[in-house]
Amino acid sequence: MTRSNRLLPLVANANERIEESARAVAAAREVLARQEARLAELMNYRQQYEHSAATAQSTRFFSVANSRAFLAQLDEAVRQQEACVSSVREDLERTLDSWSKLRKEARAMEQLVDRFVSDERRQAERVEQRHVDDSVGTRTAGRGPVE
Repeated sequence: MTRSNRLLPLVANANERIEESARAVAAAREVLARQEARLAELMNYRQQYEHSAATAQSTRFFSVANSRAFLAQLDEAVRQQEACVSSVREDLERTLDSWSKLRKEARAMEQLVDRFVSDERRQAERVEQRHVDDSVGTRTAGRGPVE
């Protein structure tokens, strides 16, 4: 078994890990998109609520206090969602880094296999050339000295 053939299973395994990592990247991107959309919805809802509370002409203390308390709850929900988005974004970055490292390793293995194949081909050509040279030498040796 040639050196290049011995490495082929490793290259195949590396490519499988890259595919798994690419799927993880796609999943992380989907999670990030969902969390960012949720954040945008919360921020939009908060803005709409604040606007509607400001335009409502209710001056009762109870209503104003409830509105402020609810806005405070919305602000906390927005802060929590921002933290969630930040965490998910960091997870995505780690996943992308992992995918990139795996891809670099696989490329290095593929280049090594290519080099081994090239070396093996050159070696086979040298062996073939020796056989040709030997067979030409054998034919001329049987004829006697060349005059």
